[in-house]
Amino acid sequence: MRIISGKFRGKRLFSLEGERTRPTSDKVKESVFNILANSGEVYGRVLDLFAGTGALGLEALSRGASEAVFVDKNPDAVKIVKSNISLCKAAGKVYNTDWQVAVRKLVGTTFDLIFLDPPYALGAEAKILHEIEDKQLLADGGVIVIEHSIDNNFDYDKSLYEADRREYRGTAVTFLRLKK
Repeated sequence: MRIISGKFRGKRLFSLEGERTRPTSDKVKESVFNILANSGEVYGRVLDLFAGTGALGLEALSRGASEAVFVDKNPDAVKIVKSNISLCKAAGKVYNTDWQVAVRKLVGTTFDLIFLDPPYALGAEAKILHEIEDKQLLADGGVIVIEHSIDNNFDYDKSLYEADRREYRGTAVTFLRLKK
């Protein structure tokens, strides 16, 4: 796993041993960031919820995002995120907590780009989206990028978002752009 483009390009990131995390493949990550870059959507504040290794938030920082917040409840993942931030000589806030606690702590902060990559078995995408909406964490014109199982057709408020779904073998990525 590596940083694909930008000022940290080529950095090989540390990852967790075992199968407790499911890092986003370089192919999927490259496609996601190409889509975001073509729309001019890699900027501002980034929230990497369910950060794992921090690869998505770090890729965003590498490509021009101004600030990143990383959240993971696994203490081993948080150590890896911190190591990867240090490796890239980047800056970022890291929270070792559950997503629900983090969302409450982040009230009053808005993000231009939010990455959600929860465990597929959790099936909480709709609940997480509702909490993000309720706490008003997404900035005007912001984007939520959700990596999920191809079989997961979670609900979201279609009056709030323009959606774009892409599929990569067993993985789907849904882009939800806040309507203006």
